[in-house]
Amino acid sequence: MNQDPLLNTEQDLEYNNSLIKRLQRGFGYLVLIVAALICAAPLLWLLDAAFRPKIEIFQVPPVIMKGMTSFASYSWASFSRAISEFNVLTTLTNSLIVAVAAISLTLFVCSLCAFAFAYMQFPGKNFFFMMILATMMLPSVTMLVPYYQVVRSIGLTNNLAGVFIPYAASAFGVFMLRQYFIKLPASLIEAAKIDGASWVKIWWGIIMPLSKPALAALTIIQFRLVWNDFLNPILILKDETLFTLPIRLQAMDSTNFNVPYDAIMATGLITALIPVTIFLLFQRQFIEGLTGGVKG
Repeated sequence: MNQDPLLNTEQDLEYNNSLIKRLQRGFGYLVLIVAALICAAPLLWLLDAAFRPKIEIFQVPPVIMKGMTSFASYSWASFSRAISEFNVLTTLTNSLIVAVAAISLTLFVCSLCAFAFAYMQFPGKNFFFMMILATMMLPSVTMLVPYYQVVRSIGLTNNLAGVFIPYAASAFGVFMLRQYFIKLPASLIEAAKIDGASWVKIWWGIIMPLSKPALAALTIIQFRLVWNDFLNPILILKDETLFTLPIRLQAMDSTNFNVPYDAIMATGLITALIPVTIFLLFQRQFIEGLTGGVKG
């Protein structure tokens, strides 16, 4: 029985199109894998260098190219030196205190401010919101002098509170949360008003639970900003026991002649892994919060 030539042609075309799509998808995956490896290469090198003795860190070619035998020199000596000689555990504690306190203040203040701009009516509402957005256009370095003057005027120099309190006000945080809040069903707010709920109860009992993705996204963004901040802490903190990790890394790198590269690598790995871990744990909420807050 003869087959229809037209049917065979259509099947061939369908097969070719399917093959082309698979090849395109495979090529796309290959490009993404290569790009991911390029982006991860510095972190992977840091991970390897943190466990090596100082003499092996900058060898050319890299020691790791020798194969499995290259891992024989791995040890915790660099971490022990960072802790014993440079007090990295205390520095890590200071960074965690600043980050947690700054994020808590940011979520509290920005959510209240965004709630007001999203749902409440008051004179000059649009003007004040535009002024808040306008501050996002200012380079951060232009705020250093007034920032220091305000902190000094309230007596918080050389104090961790002088580092994390200014983070409470975030123009981006207000904008992002407001954009997310206005996407929530207005019927929930109206129903709560009819039931006699106060603004505070609506904010805390309805809006905040529904805004967990946006709050998680803002937490990750703010954590990265606070965790990696160098300029603001170095302006405020003079006592070495109050240093945060970025300042500690800079101080270790400025050691004369005998630079402790092994301890620097170990401290750098600790500094890098914590924000990476937080992002991996909350990446789904981060993406949901950004997409929900930017639409419209």
